[in-house]
Order: sequence, then structure tokens, then C-alpha cells
Amino acid sequence: MKKSILLFAVGLGILTSCDPIKEEKDLNLSYVSDTALDGCVTIVQTDKDGNPASDGNFFSYTTNPATEVAFFNYKADGVTENLLAHGSSGKFEISPKRGSDPSQTFFIRVINTDGSETKVSKTYTVFVKQDLDPEIRLLASDAYGKKVWKWDTSIASGEVWGNMGYKPGTGESVALEGNGKWWGITNDTQDESAENWGNSFFSQLGHTPDNKAHGDESLSAYFVLDEDGNSQVFDKDGNVIREAPYSVVGYTGSYDAENWKLGDLKTTAILWPYEINSGGNNPGTFEIVYLTADKMCLVYPDGGSQGGWGEASFWHFKSTSDIEGMAVGYGKTASKDWTWDYDGTNTVWGNMGYMPGSGESVGTAHNGQWWGCVTEEEFAGQTQHSHDKLYGDESPNAYFTLSADGSITRHAGDGSVISSGQYSFVPVEGDDWKVATLNTTAGTILWPFEINSGGNMPEWFDVVYLTGDKMCLVYPDGGNQSAWGEASYWHFKAKK
Repeated sequence: MKKSILLFAVGLGILTSCDPIKEEKDLNLSYVSDTALDGCVTIVQTDKDGNPASDGNFFSYTTNPATEVAFFNYKADGVTENLLAHGSSGKFEISPKRGSDPSQTFFIRVINTDGSETKVSKTYTVFVKQDLDPEIRLLASDAYGKKVWKWDTSIASGEVWGNMGYKPGTGESVALEGNGKWWGITNDTQDESAENWGNSFFSQLGHTPDNKAHGDESLSAYFVLDEDGNSQVFDKDGNVIREAPYSVVGYTGSYDAENWKLGDLKTTAILWPYEINSGGNNPGTFEIVYLTADKMCLVYPDGGSQGGWGEASFWHFKSTSDIEGMAVGYGKTASKDWTWDYDGTNTVWGNMGYMPGSGESVGTAHNGQWWGCVTEEEFAGQTQHSHDKLYGDESPNAYFTLSADGSITRHAGDGSVISSGQYSFVPVEGDDWKVATLNTTAGTILWPFEINSGGNMPEWFDVVYLTGDKMCLVYPDGGNQSAWGEASYWHFKAKK
């Protein structure tokens, strides 16, 4: 999918000119030929700082005489236009998706006074970022070029940092189940009288080099890895605590012979980067025992000694910022199938009160739910919401596919295509309710009907919860985002 902002189709421009001056060219106001339009427009290609560059992604233009022109190119479908700029002078950017053809064509258009249009094409070579290494895609995001990592409190054992026996089993079992854990941090309370004080970061400042809090003992602290090999650690208020370069050594993309690690992360800038019981040692090298689009688990053996069941430190991190990585995957041909999250107990589609709390609470605990379908059979009694029909997408085998080229396809349980179209994600930062907005061609997710609407199929959804395995969408009644008004919800899981 294109990283550039998708804009709307060109509106009709009105050809105008200012009073002639000595240097100004003549232009027929009733009809502009291709040659005249081409000669009227001057284009300068630059880098982001405005310096001339033969492969720059930035363009400025002027017209002489002053003429309302439109610049546009086409979206991935080859039909829909992206408006780049409009006016007698201006600027625009062309930054294709990583790995795209650097030769990019755009068009200049005017609308003549008789309603006809004149259009010319221009082709320039622009800078296109090359494909990232697989591990950097996971660490720093292929789509966005940076990724936010936070403490992961969702693992089975609950601890985010602590000690464990080294190599108790697979790295995956450590990451997802807390296998081998001896003790760990679960909270960031500063109340010494609290029952869980002993498992608070603030009770463990003796593991830092100066016995002081630095900001990353908050569960709301985070660090950012970017595609250029930089790491920055922030406190909960966004202040930089530490920063350093990072690199990955020995990454194989698969676990070693002992199913233990994928490679090593070399950096001094992660959250709470201290080896336990070491007087504040910052190892600088951490074993990556688990890494996906949304989870990372690091381990460091005591003093670097890799003896079995010796003491080791662990770190559990999560990320919700790599929307496309979690929803689609990586690479130009990537795609991912999403199906109903049927489990026989919880509902998968129904109604709820809008914005009852955090989006995560809706996605994981069905917070705010009023009513919903638990089984395939229950959908059969709800055809008043679907134009009095079943389409086959109520089946547990039904799914929709998100592809890296921006296409979405809805499949019935037998695999047949029900509908298809285009989609895009608009990430949202710092919002407790949603992580993104999903825009789609109407009718392309499973059972795409707003409840109690006579069959309305929304073209946008709040993505209130998303991991590599789960997705929860919400649409407020009629698109009206009023708190506790009726809303429809959808619970999906990645199809295995």
C-alpha cells in the first residue's frame, strides 16, 4: 500500500490569467493545447530540504501566465485519481511504497472554458526506499519506518521484567507463557503500603546504576526503533530518557537448534535495560527469543554466561503501532486472512454501547456489549439486518483477505468470492479508544452490516483492538460517534 496520503479526485479547475507583463507568455483562454500547457508550467525537482535533486521526491511548480492547473497520478487500481496539487503554483510530494518502480508518471490538467480538458504527462525518477531486512521490518515497521514498543502486561504470567532460569524450553514458551520465570515486575505503583509494592518497578530501583527512577519504570513508558537503526527511550510524558543506535546480529528468521533465539539485539537503549542483581549493568546485547509484528521478548543470561538454568533477565514488550504489519504482513505480495473469532462462548457480531471504555477492553473482554451472535446458526435468525439473505460469510470457514496492494476480498465458507474492493488503514496515535480507522469498499468484511439499519454497509470502522492474531471493529449508529449510543461490533481472528 502507498505510504503517501491518498487524496481525492481532481475537481474542475477554472482557467485564469493575471494581467500580462512583459515577460509573460500568451495563452489562449478558450482552449489550451498540449504544447501550450506543457510550455506554461515550470517544474523543479528537489529533496526534502529544497535542494535540486535528480531523484528527489518533492516538486514545486509555477505557471506563466498564472494558470489554474491540477497535478494528479493514479492509485494502485489504475483508475482512481490522487490529487497531488491544484493552483497556479505550489508544491507536492511523490514518495512511492518501498520497492516500487522509481520511474513515476504524473499528469497536468486544465479545464478549458468550453468544458473540455487538456492533459499532459510527465515522468520523473524519484527516490524509492529499498526493502528492509526481515528483522528490521518486524522491529521498525515496513509501512511506517518506525515502531513504538511498550511494556507487555498481557503475557500469561503477567511480569514484564525479572529473572528466570536460562533456557527453560523454547523462546516462544518464555515469551507467551512466562516459562522458566522466577520473579518479576507486574506494576508501577509508588505506594509502599500497596499489597503489590514488592512487584513494582519503584521498589526495585536498586537494580539501576544510581538507585534512582529515570522514567522507564512507568508502565506507560515506551521506546521507538526506526528503520535507520536509531533507538529512543521515552518516559510516559514523551521526554527522551536515553538514545543509542541499534543493530541485529546473527538473525536467521528461525530459531536456533535449541528453539531458543532468532538472533541478538545490540543496543543500550531499551526500557529498563538493566541486568537483574547486577548493580545496574546495561548488557548492550540481548537475545531475541521471540519477535513478531506485535511482540518482542528479550533475554540476557547472568553475566553473559549461557549455562542452562543459570539466572537470566527477561524483558517483555508489545507494539500496537505497526497496523499494516499486524493486519497484512510484510512484502509486496503479502496478504492475511481474517475469520470469525468463534469460540462457542463469546459473541462475534452484535450491538453495544459506543465507547464504553478503552478499545482494548472491548476487544478482549467485550466491554459494553448488549447482544450478539455466538454461533453460525444464530446469524440465520438475523437476516433482517442483511437484506433478508444469507451470503455464506456467517460460516466459521468464511474469511476476508487483506492484501499489500490495498485490495480486500470477502469469501464465503466454501471459499467463493462474495465481494471485493479496496481498503486502507489510517493509524491513530495516543487514543485509548482506537488504534486506526479502517476504510473499505462497502460490503467487503464478513457480515458487513450495521445492526438495526436495514442493511447499511459502512465504509469505515474504528479499529479498537488489533494484534497479529485478533481484530475488533466498531461502527457507531449511523456514523454518529456519541458516547453510549448504539454501535455494531465485529470480532475476528487471523485464519490459521
